[in-house]
Amino acid sequence: MSSIFPNGTRYSVSKTLAAAVAISAISNANPAVASAATPPADGSIVILTSGWGDLQPVARTKGGTANNFQLERVDTTDTVDFPAGQGAGSFALVSDWFEIDQVRNSAITGGEQQFFTYQYVNDRKSLQKQKPTFKTPVVITLTLDYDPDKPWYDGLIAADELKDPIVLRAILPNGQEMYYYAYPSFNPEPIGPANENQTNTATFSLLVPSIRYPKVA
Repeated sequence: MSSIFPNGTRYSVSKTLAAAVAISAISNANPAVASAATPPADGSIVILTSGWGDLQPVARTKGGTANNFQLERVDTTDTVDFPAGQGAGSFALVSDWFEIDQVRNSAITGGEQQFFTYQYVNDRKSLQKQKPTFKTPVVITLTLDYDPDKPWYDGLIAADELKDPIVLRAILPNGQEMYYYAYPSFNPEPIGPANENQTNTATFSLLVPSIRYPKVA
């Protein structure tokens, strides 16, 4: 049993990506092994493109050799989702981050299961049935104490204007790391009632489920 408060969680957003490096192949393994001429250093965070549409786009690397590196906690053993020989693509190293501090509150919304509801005419009891369809988009919202002198203020404005996906990193109090690949949005206008700090709101619309990593040894 564990009890983990969010107190002490540190958030960062990817700021700069290195030039993309070709991946010639990705193995069907757990963890998946990528082949590249210049593998990243162990512990790097990379954004992946691949012929596999279901491949987790953000991964931490480990076990690097001269021509290969492992995608930690990325399982590609299912050849239905990951057809053999079709995983080639590229990776881009996250080379710089900016930290988001003064986070007053964090919230996650969405992910609610939706259903198709139906019944059969020949059912004299008129019992309805339902089948799960899609889930609503998951959005992380951070409420930040307004401070235009903070690096994150201009950083979030730039990310909002660029409209490209970013990596949101959350380092939990126990040292575990969570990574979210998401579209960012930021409202730079401060708001707040009397006798409270003014705030800004940053939202991150997830493109895929998060990936969690243990504390770096």
